[in-house]
Amino acid sequence: MCGIIYAKNLTGNEPVNNIIKILYQNQKSRGQQGFGFVGMNAESIDTYRAITEKEILGHLNAKGYDEMLFHHRYPTSTKNTIKSTHPFIIRLNRKKYYFVHNGIIQNDTELQERHSKRKIAYKSQDEGLFNDSEALAWDFCLWLNGKQSEMQARGTVAFICLETDDKNKAIKLYFYRNVDAPLRVYRDESLLVISSEGNYPSLKENCLCCWDYESGQVLKVAELNIASLPLYEVYAEDEDIDYEVMCAELHQLKGERDYLISVGNYDDADYIQEQIADLTYQLKGRTLTPF
Repeated sequence: MCGIIYAKNLTGNEPVNNIIKILYQNQKSRGQQGFGFVGMNAESIDTYRAITEKEILGHLNAKGYDEMLFHHRYPTSTKNTIKSTHPFIIRLNRKKYYFVHNGIIQNDTELQERHSKRKIAYKSQDEGLFNDSEALAWDFCLWLNGKQSEMQARGTVAFICLETDDKNKAIKLYFYRNVDAPLRVYRDESLLVISSEGNYPSLKENCLCCWDYESGQVLKVAELNIASLPLYEVYAEDEDIDYEVMCAELHQLKGERDYLISVGNYDDADYIQEQIADLTYQLKGRTLTPF
């Protein structure tokens, strides 16, 4: 579970920093272990990352931005390190992509293997682990630039991605959610807000949209169906172990972890996450057959 917040002042150069802080307070239960933001104004596009809330709020208070993309996370695929914090910055076709994601990618190892064959090295790689969100970021950028015919990622997906040109000038802001992840959008004459939580309408499922900087409009880009993998029955040589029960236990543990995060009990959530990682490792590498 992670949190995404985006805010843009549509009328001028008034900073949105305080709006970001308010929205973060409203959804901070989604994660407080790893932070990052992209701040934009007429002069620059700046990126900051931090491990603690105190650090990121220091950056947030230091300079005003009339547009900002903010991410706060609860680590599920990697430890809480600077390398694993969002946004991930992808350079492709002389463009830059600033990418943040909420969710869990189920086939991240498969994606990493595909990308490795393209000589793509993940910047989140650390002690043999990498952030599954970076795998999704590359998958999206390759598809967007016509390097592959379809997206390969499967899992829980809500993301926002800022695209800039060869001079690092903003072109489009893409945003998307599938059926398994929340993302809400609010717009009036002065403000555009996108966030994981809020009392405003949900973004339509499986519809890739963007804010187009040239026209100043929200546009539909394409239908995009990123689905979760189906439940699996697992067969292996050890017939004494009931793998269907293991899958059910994994689902239950994830529910317990998410509840603990929602009430701010991160120590116990970390303990549950270790059990999830161990159980996931046991299931990986087995023969998987869809029901």
